[in-house]
Amino acid sequence: MMEKLGSVKGLGIAALVGALLTAGCGEKGQDTETDTSTPTTDPTTDPGTESNTGPTTGSMTESTEPTGTSTEAGTDSPTTTDPTTEGGTSMCSPKIQDCPEGQKCVAYDSMAMNYWDANKCVEEPVNGGVVGDPCNINAGESVFSGLDNCSKGTICLNFDFETGQGGTCTAYCGEGNSCGDGELCLETANEGVLPICLKSCDPLLQDCEGMQGCYGDASFGGFICFSPDTGANTGDDNSPCEYTNACLAGFSCQAAETVEGCDEGSTGCCTPFCSVSGGDADCAPSEDCVPFFADPPPGTDDVGVCVIPS
Repeated sequence: MMEKLGSVKGLGIAALVGALLTAGCGEKGQDTETDTSTPTTDPTTDPGTESNTGPTTGSMTESTEPTGTSTEAGTDSPTTTDPTTEGGTSMCSPKIQDCPEGQKCVAYDSMAMNYWDANKCVEEPVNGGVVGDPCNINAGESVFSGLDNCSKGTICLNFDFETGQGGTCTAYCGEGNSCGDGELCLETANEGVLPICLKSCDPLLQDCEGMQGCYGDASFGGFICFSPDTGANTGDDNSPCEYTNACLAGFSCQAAETVEGCDEGSTGCCTPFCSVSGGDADCAPSEDCVPFFADPPPGTDDVGVCVIPS
């Protein structure tokens, strides 16, 4: 499944996502015998990452509501240096921050499609927030604009989807996909234009801070924390979904045909994570607890998802 980062409607991380930050569906939790792939509904699906080892990251994006007044550090509003960038064309690299002095490289929505699809250079805010600092999208700007009060090398994510307020400055991956301790690099999020570092987590424990959920994808080899964005749906068991963080904490977005009771008209539906060693107790009668990864990364062997076996 794709992630809708920030609403990441994108890590799309709206999702989260990727994952982080609107989003669509890639392939989720499958083992060597069970196909739980979900159809792609968004152009942010990551090319070349599909395999039989598990889900594929899509976009993590945000909602398109205008943002409120910028507060906290760095209240100066950055300005775009190249507003004519074509969709999906990188004009700079968020990883190496190769913009001119006084500017930063950010992900943004070049085609007004409600997800981050390109990179551009903007003015770096004065006294911008560093990793972990509170942040906001600049007043009057789209949440996909890349215009926030975070410093060079970071982006404002996990804010209120309606206002663009109350977010946290989040680091882009460094060269070699480096991140801080306990974090994973979503290298391929939004076709590589949103490579961000997010906290790793355990979906069985749902050990993320605040109201964030723990979501997974094969393209970054583990599970990450991001804000749920259920939209008009409930985000719980059998709720329709089209990207990873369209489900509440504890649920995974899977292909409609693999979830008992899922509406036939849906692209996917939310279904519980489950413990492989614990059996099918948390699953519907026709579902099995299938390993989320066919080749689990260290420490994820017991993580499963409830799906109808093929």
